[in-house]
Amino acid sequence: MRIGIDAHAAEADGSGNCTYIRNLVLSLLAVDPENDYFLYVADPSHSFYRRLEGRPNVVLRNLKAKNPLVRIPVSLSRATAKDEVDILHVQYIAPPYHRGALVVTIHDLGFLRVPKTFSRFFVWRSKILVARAARRAAKIITGSINSKEDILKTYGLEEGKVEIVLCGVDPAFFEPPGPRRIEEVAVKYGLRRPYILSVSRLNPRKNLDVLAGAFSRFKAAGRRPHALVIAGRQDFETKKTIASVRAAGGADVCLPGFVADEDLPSLYHGAETFVYPSLFEGVGLPVLEAMASGVPVLTSATSSLPEIAGDAALTVNPRSEEEIAAALARLSDDRALREMLSTKGRTRAREFSWETAARRTLEIYRSACPGRS
Repeated sequence: MRIGIDAHAAEADGSGNCTYIRNLVLSLLAVDPENDYFLYVADPSHSFYRRLEGRPNVVLRNLKAKNPLVRIPVSLSRATAKDEVDILHVQYIAPPYHRGALVVTIHDLGFLRVPKTFSRFFVWRSKILVARAARRAAKIITGSINSKEDILKTYGLEEGKVEIVLCGVDPAFFEPPGPRRIEEVAVKYGLRRPYILSVSRLNPRKNLDVLAGAFSRFKAAGRRPHALVIAGRQDFETKKTIASVRAAGGADVCLPGFVADEDLPSLYHGAETFVYPSLFEGVGLPVLEAMASGVPVLTSATSSLPEIAGDAALTVNPRSEEEIAAALARLSDDRALREMLSTKGRTRAREFSWETAARRTLEIYRSACPGRS
């Protein structure tokens, strides 16, 4: 098969879409030396693409256009026609015309469920174009039962059209980096230990102001030396998010910004507890990364997060500062609970493999385009 993948999200460092497409592409190429892959990119000079150099079955196509209003409907359509691809795989939005069967990954319908955490234009555009892509797709890929049911119900699709492919965890998170490396990363980002960690984009959807308020309650309830570290890239309404976090959390909140991929494992391993109180997620990759790192996890009892965490995390109502604060205190005071969650988390995280995700995705390509090999 000639497989086309819209890979431009690989250039958006620190986003879930980026983590997904980078790991999927690398794993597909590792398990499939036979098919030809055409990767459609916006910035071929990005450092990620150096990892693909020298692979005989990979072609990078520079779409040149940076604006998605031109890149997707015009440049991507032309490129897939020129390359005569059998399959085109995109995330969320597809060109109106393209060569080959269409496979669409829809991680979640956050733009419908929590629309105020996106720009009005993004919500308007997504309502129209994601619905169109979902109905035209031969197959839709998503990462959880919660998201599958939401997609089926929202777009009125037949169940067999939506396939669940569990995301994976980079093996680097399972490997302890050592005390010296953990300390180097802490110094690099200006952190002090012990710290409670949250990793996410600085977006209202991530519920970080409520987390900061809960942390303030946690500190006030006892003489605790902890800092709260919220690491992540800027996003929609970042300035408002930062202001509300600082107002609610006080001086013990640290916002180091974007953390490089090579530093993330050490950041996780250095944490006492990981908290992810997001209001809505299709998967929640940071939860998997934290569990793989052996960090006790506290997350939301909403959307897909309980499904992903299983019995390896504490779950709370993300809108309740009181519940979050009480859970933080419980984790801080109960070493046996932390150790139990650490062990369960590592076991749970090993159920999520990018190699398995790639093999399952390849099966979906074949089913979407029968008769091609």
